[in-house]
Amino acid sequence: MTYYPDLSPYEYYQVESSTVNIGWLDAVHKYPKGAVPDEFIERLWAFCCAPVHQSKGFHACELCRKPVLGLTVHRGNNTVRLGSAEIRVFGKNGIVYAAPDLIYHYIVEHHYCPPEQFIQAVIESPLPSSSEYKALLDRSTRPQRARG
Repeated sequence: MTYYPDLSPYEYYQVESSTVNIGWLDAVHKYPKGAVPDEFIERLWAFCCAPVHQSKGFHACELCRKPVLGLTVHRGNNTVRLGSAEIRVFGKNGIVYAAPDLIYHYIVEHHYCPPEQFIQAVIESPLPSSSEYKALLDRSTRPQRARG
């Protein structure tokens, strides 16, 4: 997977909104580690269960000793296969956070600690099952209009 620094401008898909990267980790670059609130983990799981921009293939976690394509993760009665999509989280002031769905694994297994504003956005953002989230997602993923 490609590395992008946290909070750098997101450029993979052209989008209208002010979208920034979060959690695009690799084995070469150091990343912040630390504890995160349980509420954040619970809500992040909901975002990972509703991915966007699904790709045709899988990325392995470069941080694992034995990387696996299509990492299967269990939480409660739910199972999700990570490594082939992105998630979107909506923050304050129109900021949209774009992260690989592997971010859940990075946080839980490798103790990655994302920036505080992302943690707060996950806690405060509408959940993917809500109509408010779906409307925000629709607005944020429209192709950019030609400027001129």
